[in-house]
Amino acid sequence: MKGLQRRDALKLMGAAGLAASMSGCSVTGGENDDINSKIVIMGAGLSGIALAAKLRRDTPNAKVILVDKDEKFYYQPGFTLIAVGIYEASDVVYEKADYIPQGAEWIRKNVSEIKPEANLLVLDDGSELGYDYLIVASGVEYDFEAVKGLSLEDINDTSGNISSVYTLQGAVKSNELMKKFSQNGGAAVFCDQKTPMKCSGANKKVTCMSEDRLRLAGNRDKGSVNLYVGGGKLFGDPTYAAAMTQIMIKRKIKFNLRHQIVAVDKSSSTATFEFWTAYRQNGEDKIASELIDVKYDWLHLPPKQKGSEILARAGLTKEGDKLNFLAVDKYSLQSTKFKNIFGIGDICGFAAGKTGASVRKMYPILAKNLADTIKGREPSEKFTGYTACPFITKYGKAIMVEFDWEGTAPTLECFGATRESYMSWLVKIYGFKPMVMNGMLKALA
Repeated sequence: MKGLQRRDALKLMGAAGLAASMSGCSVTGGENDDINSKIVIMGAGLSGIALAAKLRRDTPNAKVILVDKDEKFYYQPGFTLIAVGIYEASDVVYEKADYIPQGAEWIRKNVSEIKPEANLLVLDDGSELGYDYLIVASGVEYDFEAVKGLSLEDINDTSGNISSVYTLQGAVKSNELMKKFSQNGGAAVFCDQKTPMKCSGANKKVTCMSEDRLRLAGNRDKGSVNLYVGGGKLFGDPTYAAAMTQIMIKRKIKFNLRHQIVAVDKSSSTATFEFWTAYRQNGEDKIASELIDVKYDWLHLPPKQKGSEILARAGLTKEGDKLNFLAVDKYSLQSTKFKNIFGIGDICGFAAGKTGASVRKMYPILAKNLADTIKGREPSEKFTGYTACPFITKYGKAIMVEFDWEGTAPTLECFGATRESYMSWLVKIYGFKPMVMNGMLKALA
């Protein structure tokens, strides 16, 4: 493939993925041909479309309806690749209509209210939609405003020095700020939230790649790379936390645990962090904290993420959960409140399982458990909590991060649990996108 341009390589990999997926594209019936239930999927992102495609194949006589106003589908794993200068915005934006499975109905509206006792949805135009079974695949909402002085407009404003790879415009802006940082140096500050995040490694990828870009430009001594983590460890899984710690130390990336960003002053380019420490006093768990100001030339952060208040008003969240995540059994993905409601993807009320690789494991499990429930059986399949991501650490290197409820869970020995490799880099750059676009969205991967 010597001399092959990046876009040509991407097209070639996409074509290869499509060719590999051509077998089995037709809708087939089987043991679930007798299911004719009305199944409504709230949300038509990766989770919703993949599940709809699976249901159309496995339960061909069921009525499958997707409800989502957004006309565009975004290949979100590509946002970090935009930030590091490998993808462009046009590489990640698709027409959703091209991926809605044949035979599924798509209602281009959003849900404004759920009435679970009545098996009813109220849509944003006031119309009502009944269901026999509801799948919540609505994803998370971004709350940049949770940081005092910050707004979504600040992230997307091309003239500012604050960015985030969690929006398309923010990813493009991150690339521009990263290029500027690699040329001029300065203080780059990266922040992680202590609340659950989808693709929780995204900010750390940008951190590592910014350091590498600075080094490759010959300006490593001109810049400082600083990571502030809201939680008490770099990674939830201890194996990857240890590996990431070694990378940070070796590359002189300063990392600070238990530092939650709480405010920004854009006029002075100052970020304020709450540095917290847990302790026990008189048999009680307590938290001591202080505020610390940090100057930045470039600030990058993920938003606080939460579910919609619609779920809380419908009584579908855990009691006391202010983040409004859907309360589901972490194994069956069935609502803990209503047996005819399930959840899939980022909206589920557990910290892990918020990646595309998790969805790849979830949607076949949910389809089977839904069929079990419709037929009066207990759900028979279990989600293991599997999460995976090729964690890019430098140009040409990545670690294949894989873990589940039990801990580290490598599935391919050639990648190794914590080894930086070119193979993992290739999977991230060329392998994942065809698998998602030509595989998962058609329930073929």
